[in-house]
Amino acid sequence: MTEPAELFETTGVDAWAAWVPGQDLVPAYLVSPFAAQYRAVVEVMLDAQDTSLTGLSYDEVAAALRVWLGERVDAVVADRLTDPDGFALEARLERLVRWGVLTRWQEPARTGEDFLRRRDRYQLTPIAARLHSFWSSELGAEEDAAADLTLAPRAIRDRLSAFAEAIADRNYPAAASEFQQIITLHHGMAVAARSWQRSLAHALSGGPDPDKQDVLWRTLQSYIGMWGEQVDIHTPAVADLIAELGPQLTTPVWQACVRGALAEDAADELVQRQLQRWVHTWNALREWFAGADGQARRLRKQLRDLVAPWARNMHILMDTGGALSRRGELLTLAQAIEQAPDDRTAVRMWDTATGVFAARHFLIAAEASEDNASAWADAAPAPITARFREHGHRAAVGKRPAAIDNAAGRSAARQARAAALAAQRQAEATLSARSGTSMVDWEPLSEQEFGFLRDLLSVARGGAARSAVTEDGRWQVNFTSPDDESMATLYTPDGRFITRNWHFELASADSRRADR
Repeated sequence: MTEPAELFETTGVDAWAAWVPGQDLVPAYLVSPFAAQYRAVVEVMLDAQDTSLTGLSYDEVAAALRVWLGERVDAVVADRLTDPDGFALEARLERLVRWGVLTRWQEPARTGEDFLRRRDRYQLTPIAARLHSFWSSELGAEEDAAADLTLAPRAIRDRLSAFAEAIADRNYPAAASEFQQIITLHHGMAVAARSWQRSLAHALSGGPDPDKQDVLWRTLQSYIGMWGEQVDIHTPAVADLIAELGPQLTTPVWQACVRGALAEDAADELVQRQLQRWVHTWNALREWFAGADGQARRLRKQLRDLVAPWARNMHILMDTGGALSRRGELLTLAQAIEQAPDDRTAVRMWDTATGVFAARHFLIAAEASEDNASAWADAAPAPITARFREHGHRAAVGKRPAAIDNAAGRSAARQARAAALAAQRQAEATLSARSGTSMVDWEPLSEQEFGFLRDLLSVARGGAARSAVTEDGRWQVNFTSPDDESMATLYTPDGRFITRNWHFELASADSRRADR
């Protein structure tokens, strides 16, 4: 059979290749006309590495491919696909060897029969194995891995505290053990953050569509469910620990920690390489948690700013002006008519699409009295106004519809606003009664009390001591951080809210100004 060309390596001379990395043929099998065959071969070779380190012979590759196909398609289809008349396995293996995907060698011949049989064996190259593992991994693998890091900020804070104690006691092996766990947690956080930011970058580009809206919503839910609360609670504590530990981590201290994690006779080159890696992780942690513009806060702002475009795009997708839009169907019909081979076919397509509707004649007042006697077939075409083109059958024709009576709705809205205002005032009074106490001693909160508390926490931002006046200027609130960094769990009708054990003070802003 005639096969299309696969000469990816026959490219022209690129001046850039003399200065920066150029063409790499390992991924060529993914874009080949026979990509399905190549991917099946590489998948079989990759699975074989779990049970054997000596590669596969030609016959073993063929048998493994037949088994692999048999698990995915019918036996008849698998036999037809692996038929030597239609499947050139030897050519596929040869091309994979040429592209650097496979390594080929020959078994030594020990008997006379060995010289008569095919003795080639094949094994994936390391870079091809890593590439195919990455390419064939599930798209949600990073999100699933991120789900295991729900308490990563808290764990990093705990590990940093233990790391600081070990440094203070000069117990460098213990310090190394704690910091190695921090490296693992930081890597997981970075992978999850990159996954979310890539999803946001794709979903916010171009026009809105249902798939992008689903990606935005799932990303927002994933962040809120896993990290939103943890980052807000533990970022200040982690930042304080980083600022406190920074001056103590001199180069000799880092070297002692690194040597505590390695063998006693570790080479200086290995120690220096690990030292650079550990210092890089420490700097990345400082960029993540420390400062008002740390990466954790930037990610939080990105997710916060996501709500507005998500709601706006949903409005664009759902807003059809109160009527069903058939714009997509009409555009498809117009495209089909435009591509018709001749006029007769185009007319037949139009009649097929629109012939199910009866003809409609619009009655428009004549400009002159003598025109009333003209038949519609003889009359001149009537101008169709832009308003009629916009509204169609909803134009002012026939009996005028009665105005909508919204009195009942307005009355219900006024009652709802009054009830909400009363509930808000009750919540303010209840929370003001808890002024001067710590949150760990609080009784369960009502929905309105919890909402008011969230508003107070959002306006009072800062370090260990937070103080602010509410936007309406009625309340002065102060949150003081506990000395022991303890936590408080507040119970609400919808669940639990975990935060620092703030010392809460709430007073009328007018009374505070009068006191001054």
